[in-house]
Amino acid sequence: MLTLQKRYVIIDINIIYIRYLWGEFMQDTAKIFGYTENNKTCYKLKFNQIEYTTVSSVCGKSVFDFLWIGIKEFNAIFVSVAAAFAKGGVEQAVKAAAPFVNKNSYLTIYIAAFIDFLADESTADYFSHFLGSDFSLPQKGSNHYIMNVIDSMAASIEQKKAEFKFYFDKISKEKNGSLSQRFAMYADESKLFNFNFDIFYDADDETITYPLVTMDDVIRFDVMQMLVNKIKFKPCKCCGEYFIPAGRSNSEYCDRIMKNETRPCSEIGALKTFDIVHKNDDIHKAYITAYRRMDSRQRSKLITKDEFKEFGKLARAERKKCYNGEITLEQFQDWLDDFR
Repeated sequence: MLTLQKRYVIIDINIIYIRYLWGEFMQDTAKIFGYTENNKTCYKLKFNQIEYTTVSSVCGKSVFDFLWIGIKEFNAIFVSVAAAFAKGGVEQAVKAAAPFVNKNSYLTIYIAAFIDFLADESTADYFSHFLGSDFSLPQKGSNHYIMNVIDSMAASIEQKKAEFKFYFDKISKEKNGSLSQRFAMYADESKLFNFNFDIFYDADDETITYPLVTMDDVIRFDVMQMLVNKIKFKPCKCCGEYFIPAGRSNSEYCDRIMKNETRPCSEIGALKTFDIVHKNDDIHKAYITAYRRMDSRQRSKLITKDEFKEFGKLARAERKKCYNGEITLEQFQDWLDDFR
């Protein structure tokens, strides 16, 4: 009995030592350290070519905003960064990236890793490992090498997005178990839902951080924190994409702007719902036709924003009169036509 206990202690010490060495390795290898603060997922970025910085957003928000960004937009961003680097090195690349770095935490991390790679191609192995198994680094020296790298990055990003969308749809439709339990069901199928992490204590900031070695680590850490903090998500009833309600938890529409639209789903969706409710309402039809006409004139700068707001205020008052029977529909229509 005593011998077994001694052997157990020795094994336990070895395990602790191995875990210690692994933690030291992770600390030295990782360039991203995740932690949470006030329901936000935060990432400390310690890349070689940019100043140490921290990016953050509400837990899980970056996941869904990342799914929203189109492949053409990704390509355009990386091409502009590469072109700027070719002209003026890291300094110009950072300037070219500046308009995009606060758009999405993941996008910022991708850009930082890409600039590191452009500045020192000896880091190609790290770069390839960081992007994950769905990234294939083109052969160095091939024609249009950097463009091929960008194309491969974009393909990798699309693969991650497709995988997330596939599983989010399955998890949303699944009714058994809590949200965390539903995610755990797919941990063996997708590395993005494996929530086992190493932990590192940052003595400088006195915070517990998680060394994140790959982009998959970055994303699954965010998903894990979304679940831990019980952040709710849902599909937008206008665009159909997932989002995290910013205000009321019962919000039905996201605040993103769809392609070929000038207003966010939160505005368009509310109008569409109102239109459905008032489908056979002639008073509403007259009002909404005039409203859209005046909105178009305001966006074309034929009238000012203040004039448009004043029209909306007066039109709602006249509409109320019409509903109350104080004026006829014909009179209401004549009043609206005077604003052409």
